[in-house]
Amino acid sequence: MTLTAFWLILLSAVLHASWNFISKTHRPSVVFYAQSSGTAALFWLPMLLYVRPDFTQLPLNFWLFMLGSVFFNVTYYTGLAHAYAKSDISMAYPMARSLPVLLTAVITVLFGFGTPPGALAWCGLVLISCGCLLLPLPGLKAFNWKTYRTPVLGFIILAALGTTGYTIVDSFGIKLAIESLENVNNLHGCIYMSLVEPLNCLGLLLVTAGSKNNRLEFKKSFARSIWPSLSGVACSLAYVLILAAMPFVSNVSFVQAFRQMSLPLCIIAGIVILHERCTLTKVIGCLAIVSGLVLTSI
Repeated sequence: MTLTAFWLILLSAVLHASWNFISKTHRPSVVFYAQSSGTAALFWLPMLLYVRPDFTQLPLNFWLFMLGSVFFNVTYYTGLAHAYAKSDISMAYPMARSLPVLLTAVITVLFGFGTPPGALAWCGLVLISCGCLLLPLPGLKAFNWKTYRTPVLGFIILAALGTTGYTIVDSFGIKLAIESLENVNNLHGCIYMSLVEPLNCLGLLLVTAGSKNNRLEFKKSFARSIWPSLSGVACSLAYVLILAAMPFVSNVSFVQAFRQMSLPLCIIAGIVILHERCTLTKVIGCLAIVSGLVLTSI
């Protein structure tokens, strides 16, 4: 991983921690995410109109990757929303973030996507995953399979598969955009997001339309709160930085791993701002994540 990729992902982690911090006080849902994606789509529209890229330069594979990205994004948001609705966000979110770290690495190695991680990198990836799983626990004795075997485990796995899927697919999509689009002033990531976000919003609205409860929530909450809009812009900006970092790594699993820097940042914000308890598991979990990041970067 290059120094450029590191700083891009670090800034992205700060933005992502901000979005995660919002989640702690405003339990998100499919409707929440639909409004977030809609706001992000409007946010990027002026840039798209200004740059006016020639989309005829993009090959068919690019559009297929984009559709795959939308599918996995909707899968991620739907799984995460159901997990939040049925469990504590402090448990669901770290679990949904830990699984893709190893899943992305395993899939990229099995299918030959990029340079395989070395022994130290694998140790780092395992440490990051374990650190993520430790963060929400009240004590070390709770670190066992029964703690995580909850009724929402299926939704958490669904969210993890979505994260893994869109990360891998987007790495190919942004590569094709960089290779194909000319005269866009290195704004490939912004252009990519300006295309993905409206489709994400459409997909989530279709999911919303399929549930009576979601339809009622949409009618009650549409344009009633600023938080979905703020989170949408923060998430979108954070992921643009991730897209910008992807060409600077040898394996996209490293990007997935370093994105977890947002979790220790959010934990610190929760302790300092929300006055949450500073437990031993939070300390060990944060240290494990940071140690894993160091090993992965060597």
